Amino acid sequence: MWKLYVPLALGKSVKLPALADTVRCWSSTSHIGHTTTFFYYNNESLQRKNFEYKQSACYPDRGFQFTPNSSLVASRLNDPGFRGFSTPADTEKQNEQTKTIDIKLCHPVSGDILELDKNATGISKVPFKVSPRKPRKVNNRSLLQRRVSGENISLKKLIKQYWVLTKPNLTFLIMLSSTCSYVLAPGPTNIVAFTWLTLGTLLTSGAANAINMGREPSFDRQMVRTASRPVVQGLITPNEAYTFAAITGIIGCAILYYGVNSTVAGLALLNIFLYSWVYTSLKRKSILNTWIGAIVGAIPPLMGWAACSSLSDPGAWCLATFLYAWQFPHFNSLSHNIKAEYKRAGYVMTASVNPMLNARVALRYSLLMFPICFAFSYFGVCDKYFAFDSSILNGYLTYGSFMFWWQQNKNHSKATLANGGPTKEAIAKANIYARKTFWGSIWQLPVVLALMILHKKGQWDRLFSSDDGS
Repeated sequence: MWKLYVPLALGKSVKLPALADTVRCWSSTSHIGHTTTFFYYNNESLQRKNFEYKQSACYPDRGFQFTPNSSLVASRLNDPGFRGFSTPADTEKQNEQTKTIDIKLCHPVSGDILELDKNATGISKVPFKVSPRKPRKVNNRSLLQRRVSGENISLKKLIKQYWVLTKPNLTFLIMLSSTCSYVLAPGPTNIVAFTWLTLGTLLTSGAANAINMGREPSFDRQMVRTASRPVVQGLITPNEAYTFAAITGIIGCAILYYGVNSTVAGLALLNIFLYSWVYTSLKRKSILNTWIGAIVGAIPPLMGWAACSSLSDPGAWCLATFLYAWQFPHFNSLSHNIKAEYKRAGYVMTASVNPMLNARVALRYSLLMFPICFAFSYFGVCDKYFAFDSSILNGYLTYGSFMFWWQQNKNHSKATLANGGPTKEAIAKANIYARKTFWGSIWQLPVVLALMILHKKGQWDRLFSSDDGS
C-alpha cells in the first residue's frame, strides 16, 4: 500500500498544481481548505477521491492509501461542471483543464529511501532497507477465510504470513539471548531441556508478537516500517492473530513447564503479558514504554539461566542487566530517524517528545555496559580477559552514542534555538550518528554474547590443564 503525499492545507487561492513547499504525509491532523479531488492510477484505471470541505476541523479519514501501478497522480480543485474521467485516454483529453501532475509518494522505491522534497517536514529515514510490497488486488477477506471458502490459496503462502506475524527476526534474537544464557549458566547441560527451552521460547515470543500486531493495525499502517505487516494488509484478521497467539502461547508455556521447569514457564507467561499488553498499551501514552520494553528484553536471559541454575546466582542478573541496558542505544537510535512516523501514528516516544533525553539515555546505558561486563569477571561467570575484550566492543558503541548525544546537545542547546534552530547539516549529522549507533548495537550484542561463552569460567581448563592433573 502507498500513501498519498499531499499539501498541509489548500487555500481558496491555490493554483494548480496544488503542491506547497511545506508538505507531509496525509494524516488525521491534516486540514483541507475546501473540497478537493485527487486522481490516481490503481490497477490500470484512473481513480478519484474527494476530500470534502471541513471548517477548521481535522479530516476524519486516517489516511488515503492505495496500491498503484503508476506514480501518476493528478490533483485539481473541484469544479461544479467537471464530470470526472476514468481512463488514461480521457486523462489526455483533459490534460490542459486538469493540469495533471506527479505527486511524490512517501514510501521508498526499490528498497531505498525515497529522497523527498528537502523543504518537507516529518520525512523519515529508516536506517535499513524497506521494500514496498508489489501491487495486489485488495480483498476484504483474510487468506485463511479465502482458503476455507475454496479459493486456491497455497498452504505455503498461508504459513508464510503467520511466520511474519511472529516477527521472526525479533523472535530469533529473543531465543538467542535465552539459549546463550543457558550455555553460560554454571548448571549441568541437558540437551533435552535445551531443546525444549529453545522451542518454548520461540513459541511464546511469537505469541507475544502476534498479539502486538493484532492490536495495532490502524497505527502500523501509518508507518513505512510496519505498513506491510500481514494484519495491516488484511492477510490476517486481528481475531485470527489472537487465536494464533493463544495456540502458540499455550503450547509454548506447556513445553516450558513440562520440558524445563515452572519458573521458566512463569517468566515466559509474564513476558507475553508485559509485551503484548503493558508495553503495547503504553506506546500511545507515555515514554515509559521504552523502559518496560527493556524489561521484556531482559527476561529471556533469566529464562535460560533458570532452566539449569538458580536465579539467586548473580550471573543471571548480570546477563539480564546487560540485555536491559542494550535496549536503549539500540532502540533510541532507531526511533530517532523515524520519530516523525511514530508521532504521526500516535506513539509517544522519547525521540519525538524529548530528543535530548533520547540521546542522553542512549549514552548513559552504553556507558553502563562497561561495569556490567566487568561484573561478569568479578562474579566468576567469565574469566578476567572478558573484561578487556568486551571493552573494545562497548567502547565502539559508546563512541557512537557519545557523538549522537554530543550533536543532539548542540542542535537543541539554548544558543542554537535562539539563532533559529539547527542547520540542515547539523540535523543530518545527528541522523548519521544515530544510524551508526543503531548498526553498532546490531553487531555488538551477538559478538559480546559469543565472547561471554568463549570466556566462560573454566571453559578451557580441560584443554590447557597438564596431564598429571596438577
